Amino acid sequence: MPDQRHQVFVSSTYVDLVEERSEVMQALLELECMPAGMELFPAANDSQWEWIKRVIDESDYYIVIVGGRYGSISKDSGLSFTEMEYRYAVETAKPVIGFLVDDPSRLPSKVVEQQASRAKKLEAFRELVKGRLCKFYSSPADLGAKVSRSLTQLRKQHPRPGWLRADVLAGLPSADDVLRLKSENEEMRRRLESYGLEEPRSRDHLASGSDFYELNFVFARSEKSEETGGFRSKGDQWDEMKLSWDDIFALLGPNILQTNSKYWAASRDLADHVQLHARPELMKKYPSSRFSNFRVSSDCVDTIMLQLRALKLIELDEEKRWQLTPYGDNYLVSLLGVPKGATRTGG
Repeated sequence: MPDQRHQVFVSSTYVDLVEERSEVMQALLELECMPAGMELFPAANDSQWEWIKRVIDESDYYIVIVGGRYGSISKDSGLSFTEMEYRYAVETAKPVIGFLVDDPSRLPSKVVEQQASRAKKLEAFRELVKGRLCKFYSSPADLGAKVSRSLTQLRKQHPRPGWLRADVLAGLPSADDVLRLKSENEEMRRRLESYGLEEPRSRDHLASGSDFYELNFVFARSEKSEETGGFRSKGDQWDEMKLSWDDIFALLGPNILQTNSKYWAASRDLADHVQLHARPELMKKYPSSRFSNFRVSSDCVDTIMLQLRALKLIELDEEKRWQLTPYGDNYLVSLLGVPKGATRTGG
């Protein structure tokens, strides 16, 4: 989105980390982020807690810096406000990253907790921060560089809505515009779906429906010898079978619907049909013969697939496999659907 800005809440103690916070603020500004935190309320107290939570809620990301001080402690919770802010950000599922000084023992004594109870709370807080995404820094400049790199990655991994200038928002579609466009899109989709179900004009001038197509096929024939009783091969022989285009589509359609068939699948289905239905007539024509290896002419298969495509019953998908068109799916249902009042036959 153009001119998007993210608000980043920076949580830390204040007096002992002035230089560190300055580096962090500079890094955030260079990333075109809006810093928020102690600068708004440097003397945090319990009366400001609701306001602090509201600012965290409004922020897109949360950063905590942990140095040598534990910070001001809330009378209500017994925790420092820095720790309370961190826990609240985690509880509200805010994208959080912590930055801890790598060796607190090297810090000047003036910025290190002197009271044992506070030092113990600080160590417990450091362990808490270590349990989630965190980085260690050695100097203010090192901290600024690591904040810049880490926040860049955090923004990629956890995109947030951010903020936009009012003049930018003025150029974006209003809620009414969005609803209108959505309505128009749905209407267009309905029209396209309806168009896909309409009978194509190609049926007016192409063979279709009950029109017959002459299917050429080849088979291997073996004839029984009266002398030996064995069968002798007579080689491949050709014959033909008439099928209507509705019969052909009713034969091929279900497998195309289920498997998005390749070319060879259609050839196999046609050959299986020929073998089943042509055998009785062949037995009359060639008594005392055996038949095998039925195949349909590749020219016939090509013609059939192109004709079904021209009739808008099938189409090729991106992987060059046949699939039914919306019209073809609807037409197949009309061919194979069981009519009302029909009785069941068979076993």
